[in-house]
Amino acid sequence: MSIDPKHLVQLTEILDCQSFTLAAEKLNTSQPALSRMASALEAQVGAPIFASRRKPVTPTTLGVELASYGRSIRTTTEQVSGLAERVATGQQGELRVGAPPFHSQRVASGFIASWLQRYPDIRIELQNAYAPALLSQLVEGNLDLIMAPVDVIEGIPNLIVERLTRGENVIVCRAGHPLLDASRITSEMLSQARWITHARDSLLNRDTRLALTSVGVDYIDLPAFESNSAGAMHAIMANSDMLTVLPDLIAGSLVESGGYAVLPFRLPGPDRPFGYITHEARQNPALLAFREGLKTDIEKDYKRARDICEAAFAQQN
Repeated sequence: MSIDPKHLVQLTEILDCQSFTLAAEKLNTSQPALSRMASALEAQVGAPIFASRRKPVTPTTLGVELASYGRSIRTTTEQVSGLAERVATGQQGELRVGAPPFHSQRVASGFIASWLQRYPDIRIELQNAYAPALLSQLVEGNLDLIMAPVDVIEGIPNLIVERLTRGENVIVCRAGHPLLDASRITSEMLSQARWITHARDSLLNRDTRLALTSVGVDYIDLPAFESNSAGAMHAIMANSDMLTVLPDLIAGSLVESGGYAVLPFRLPGPDRPFGYITHEARQNPALLAFREGLKTDIEKDYKRARDICEAAFAQQN
């Protein structure tokens, strides 16, 4: 014997409303149709399910038991429908995101925290690595989206690339650094300074070396501290007169947090445009919503960061 689950749900509605007519209105059907269903269900189980069909409808013990199953089916159906709705609108799902160490701490983590508060049914896994390794993980299908310099893409098909910042590298120091009082900062001053540098396999390490040597700063003996830990570099810089080079977006975030400043000395390029990279094959509602939210958030942060950097550079002129 196979009983149609829909009939059990209809039975539940009849008993909840205590009326065939009211139940028919809620179920968007007719009272005669529900009466025929009830008679067919009684014939199928071989026993009465109503002691009285007049309002208020009174069930038999069997009717109550069958309605309990219908109530479970209705609840499960509503839960599944709610789940499908949340998934379809990007409110529920899993995302695997990657970002370089500094961007992970100063950009990704803050945005992800606010995103998870807004969408508590989203689960996000954040991985830290430098751009080449992140790109490999994305291409291999181990990540859904990476935040990275977008100019690392060369000849890789089926990627979606969104540039969000210009990516100018700037010199950052602690607030109150002696060089901030100089009327004009020279290459000689920078050569005499002690420097914090990024891990040797990072693009920022290479860009720092190129930028400083291009303005006459001997890079060979510069690094006093080298690390891939954003937290360690922040702590060293905050408690010393060491300098470091960071992308403008990160520099602006540090200055806003207090205790740091952008040195009024403009470095030559190359710029490293920053944004996100994802793969066409891994698009889903949760990722699409995340992409749009990330773009909006970073564009707001970047405007403030550029204002901070330009205000510092104005002192150079």
